[in-house]
Amino acid sequence: MKRIFLVGSPRSGTTILQSLLAAHPEVISFPESKFFHYLLYDQFAGKLPGRMEAFFKDEIKRPELLKDFDDSQTVEAKASWFVRVLDGLAAEQKKSIWLEKTPEHIYFIDDIERFLPNAKFIHILRNGMDTIASMYDATRSFNELWGAGWDLNHCINRWEHAMLTSNKYINKYNHILVKYEELLDNKTQILGKICHFMGIEYDETMLVNYQEKAAKLSLNLPWHKGIERDVKSSNVHKYHKIFTRNEIRYILDKIQRVKGEMAWKVTVEVTEPISDIYAWQICDRLSCTIKLEGIQLGIIELPICDGMVAASVLADAVAAQFAWQILDRFFQRNRCEKRNKLWETLLEPLHPKHDSTLFLQELWGRPHWHLQDFYKPEIAEDVPTITLEKDLIVLEISEEFANIKVELSEIDVLVKVGGVAVGIVAVAVENNFVSAQKLRSTINRNFGFELCVAAVREALVGKPLNGKQWLRSRLASCAQQRSNLPDSLNVAGAGGIYPPNAVMFGRRSGAIGTSVSRRASLPAAALQEIESAAAIAGEPTMQIPPENEFPKQVFYAPEIIDSKSSYREVSHSVKPQVFDNHSRTQKLPILSYRRISPDGLDAVTPQIFEQQLHNLKNLGYYSASWENWRTAKLAKTPLPGKAVLMTFDGGYLDFFQYAWPLLKRFDFTATVFLVAESIGKTNSWEKAEFEEVPLMGWPEILQLRDAGIEFGSMSATHQPLTALSPTEIVREAAKSRAILERGLEKSVKCFAYPYGDVDPIVAHLIGASGYTFGVSYQLNLSSFEDSLLSLPRIQVTAENALKLA
Repeated sequence: MKRIFLVGSPRSGTTILQSLLAAHPEVISFPESKFFHYLLYDQFAGKLPGRMEAFFKDEIKRPELLKDFDDSQTVEAKASWFVRVLDGLAAEQKKSIWLEKTPEHIYFIDDIERFLPNAKFIHILRNGMDTIASMYDATRSFNELWGAGWDLNHCINRWEHAMLTSNKYINKYNHILVKYEELLDNKTQILGKICHFMGIEYDETMLVNYQEKAAKLSLNLPWHKGIERDVKSSNVHKYHKIFTRNEIRYILDKIQRVKGEMAWKVTVEVTEPISDIYAWQICDRLSCTIKLEGIQLGIIELPICDGMVAASVLADAVAAQFAWQILDRFFQRNRCEKRNKLWETLLEPLHPKHDSTLFLQELWGRPHWHLQDFYKPEIAEDVPTITLEKDLIVLEISEEFANIKVELSEIDVLVKVGGVAVGIVAVAVENNFVSAQKLRSTINRNFGFELCVAAVREALVGKPLNGKQWLRSRLASCAQQRSNLPDSLNVAGAGGIYPPNAVMFGRRSGAIGTSVSRRASLPAAALQEIESAAAIAGEPTMQIPPENEFPKQVFYAPEIIDSKSSYREVSHSVKPQVFDNHSRTQKLPILSYRRISPDGLDAVTPQIFEQQLHNLKNLGYYSASWENWRTAKLAKTPLPGKAVLMTFDGGYLDFFQYAWPLLKRFDFTATVFLVAESIGKTNSWEKAEFEEVPLMGWPEILQLRDAGIEFGSMSATHQPLTALSPTEIVREAAKSRAILERGLEKSVKCFAYPYGDVDPIVAHLIGASGYTFGVSYQLNLSSFEDSLLSLPRIQVTAENALKLA
């Protein structure tokens, strides 16, 4: 007889999974016995006989099975009696497996394993926000049945304990961890894995007969109402009508700590070969300590998709985050081997300015040039001239450039670093001629720090830093090796970076050096949503599998570049700005409004908003764009005058009615963040705290688009993203992007994190899903050091006065 225990947090989906498994012809299951809970929990000492009487007489209607129960026996003897009874019930019905489901038994796993060394355990894990909300709601609605003491902290603690306990058994052969959300999404696949774990064949009748089992096993308890419905995901989230914003943020802080403890932790040495990192399928975040020749540089957090983090993605993240430190060490290690005076006169440690000069000198093989020389297009060199017959040329950085003769006004240059494409830049042609130095200077200006990231990634990461090769020589070797890769490793356009048969989404439109340039793994379960967004945007895709096939790995691959964009951008006139010549914006105020309305909770009245705009205008402020700020950050150059960015969350109809006329009168513009699946509906995500009011529909949105208002995403259904799995995060981002770009007929580059809720995993996946800018809530201005995907915004409410100098 096989004995299986199903455990987890209360309200985590244990009854649904139990019903599905109990519908298998080989399995028998019962309502919650709570046997070991009453047997081993001190607070219930003496209550076991009463519990067993209720279980056998009232719940499974077999009172005769109590005849051999003896409360005076030892704990071990009572456990043996209970197991014999369940064995007998299974044998009666000719079942090979009994399944016992009591969520509280998670507290007594070690004891159960002591009594039953061959027992197996199925753990179910569910999204923290949904589980905690469901517990909180059930214990409020049915307090007399659940018992007192279930305040918010108690619900959080019950979920936290279950998650961390299950995580302890992640690598035990007799335990399997199952995600509730994956079960709903992929019933056949997940049930197949569980059946394999139980030692039986998957039976498709489980998905037919589970409803009958659910009705019996749930005992018609009121909090199990609807348990027999179809097993599928729902866009309705209970916490939207239960918890306020502050309560949600409080819960998220607790969830974040749990997720941090459950992260897959590894250490990687930069100078050693970088390998794919494999984790248990249940894990969804990597915490990777990065060391450089034994010295810790910091920690990189990445999502784990489909059980792995690809070496190419990790190497890219290491270079993006630690390029200067790695270059510093490389220069220091190699200066003693190079007897050029340039190296010997620099002070230690190296500084970014010195790093920039040294980097460009080594990259271009010009050791005596000064920093400014690399940006001067007029420097003449004695190099060959070639004739170009088309408008695109591919140039490898580690090779010498030639002058170009071409009968066009402009050419596109696809730039490779170490054999890997990093972007396309347009170069103007004058008198049918482009000099090699003009090519070089244009690349330096347009690629900026991304040249450094790409060079470090290809030439230094995963390799010893000593040796006699210059950086340029290393890149030349990399380019040669990549060109020699066999076809099986050299997927067209990807340079052998990604594994064969992986699904790859190529480079999208956007600025070099932003999220557009970062490699990323994406969850295969979200392929449909990712593919839809890419198709609407006209982005290149490779190796999309047939509908009935499930890919093993999915990547965003910026090396796959299509120079033509299919977007039909909507143009509109913009009034020229008059700047205050005495002011500069080195720190940008990004303001966040919710509602502008004469009534309503937390709404700023039109009168107050009008006064704020009047004050801003009198102080000399003007509306900057996201691209203005990106460019300023890249060049570390303040914006002229007093710039401000105004944003409005939610897409309320009152923005169209009250805010937009005032913005237009004072010559300001704004970005409105939309909850994509709620367009034309109401703010249902705020039921717990605010009145339900209408949101803008597409007629209003398109009218505002044509007038110059920019629109961004606030996800598809307004969920706090740090509480979600990578699959759920990408679905929220990709679904929203597809809906908005289809409706707007233009790209959507900005994302506002619901509740201001972001961490490195969320930011990475939002960037990988097609967004360049991400905004949260913080009480400070945006600086040059902020990540484009984690820009702070100042919330303006009816209570806090807007004060800008």
